[in-house]
Amino acid sequence: MSATGIGKEPHISSLADFASVAKLPKPIKAIVYLIMLSALTVAGIGALLATIAIIGQLTGAFDIFGFIS
Repeated sequence: MSATGIGKEPHISSLADFASVAKLPKPIKAIVYLIMLSALTVAGIGALLATIAIIGQLTGAFDIFGFIS
């Protein structure tokens, strides 16, 4: 007997893994890595801004709701 799901195609087949990216030509691979790096950079900056906003709200340094209205 085998466990459920072993040997089956994964549900998210449209996402590339690192093994398939490594087989691409160098210029395409560089573009893929730059896109992944830019996505991580945007996520990191967003997390940093969210942290600043939370700390600003907790300390009373600035009011987010004052900027919205």
